[in-house]
Amino acid sequence: MGEALLKVLLVDDEPFILQGLKILIDWEQEGFEVVKTAANGEEALEYLRGEQVDLIIADIKMPVVTGLELLEKIRGEKISDAHFVILSGYADFEYARKAIRYDCTDYILKPVDREELLKVLNKVQVL
Repeated sequence: MGEALLKVLLVDDEPFILQGLKILIDWEQEGFEVVKTAANGEEALEYLRGEQVDLIIADIKMPVVTGLELLEKIRGEKISDAHFVILSGYADFEYARKAIRYDCTDYILKPVDREELLKVLNKVQVL
């Protein structure tokens, strides 16, 4: 195993979703490592100000700081250029369009499908 694992930050205000994401796939086998989970965008921001990650998977609707606000902030303040994947319970084009404007890698609808998540991870590794 010569290559370092890509670091992942999972952000969602629902603990069971975070837990589900952690066990949905074998992250290490896919070349990733979940280094941190955060309950909202504020918590994620604090972590990102001190640590670098390669991929952020964040729920779009969260209290305090939403996934979209988190994306805007980290790009606007150049805090992180990590790949960013938004999780959403809504197939809302406006959200998706805004996300794309801020260099969002992908947009996954909940409930998260294992195959879809794997596809996104493969895409991240190639980029």
